Amino acid sequence: MKVILCLSGMVLSAVLALAEETYTSVDQGSGGKRAETFPPGLIKFEDADLSEVLNTYRDLSQRTIVRSTALPAVKVSIHSQTALTRIEALQALDTVLAQNGIVMIPQGTKFVKAVARQAAAQETPPIVNLPPDQLPDCGTYITYIVEVKHKKPRDLAQALQPFASMPNSILGVDHADLMVFRDFSSNIRRMLHVLERIDKVTPEDKLEKKKPAKSEPKK
Repeated sequence: MKVILCLSGMVLSAVLALAEETYTSVDQGSGGKRAETFPPGLIKFEDADLSEVLNTYRDLSQRTIVRSTALPAVKVSIHSQTALTRIEALQALDTVLAQNGIVMIPQGTKFVKAVARQAAAQETPPIVNLPPDQLPDCGTYITYIVEVKHKKPRDLAQALQPFASMPNSILGVDHADLMVFRDFSSNIRRMLHVLERIDKVTPEDKLEKKKPAKSEPKK
């Protein structure tokens, strides 16, 4: 794979020839082009048109951008101050786009959808299986499933709802002791930290378990 990087004015243009592998902001592993490092300042936009940013996203991910017609007309500014890997660069673009009301959602291995933030709840973000402390602290939209140990998932979902940044982003499944999150990765990290604190057996729970079961009245 041949990589040519050039900076034209305020816009980064990446031309990747004969590419076969595609990338997302939630890819794991440190080998190959995922670990390719871009020097500080190479990702630089100043009041750039959205199309320029999406073109860079396309070149970094090697995916076709499926762009919604309802995207807001925004100007994007970002200037990388440190060296970034390809995956970190995609995460940075996810974050700045999310701040401007646009959510990027990978589809399969060849496409990534660009949708307005208010429409993201109807989409299917990728399921990420990393440990909580390894989730990227960025504006990447993901699905994360966690098993709870003590409390009812629906009760926990209600307690965590004020921390959610997306509508209908927390689902509690009581019969499976599971919680399903669909939100930005950085936000899910914080909700998982809170979940760890509140999914515990309390003295009230212990007393409730000790109460004798009520017997049915004799007929």
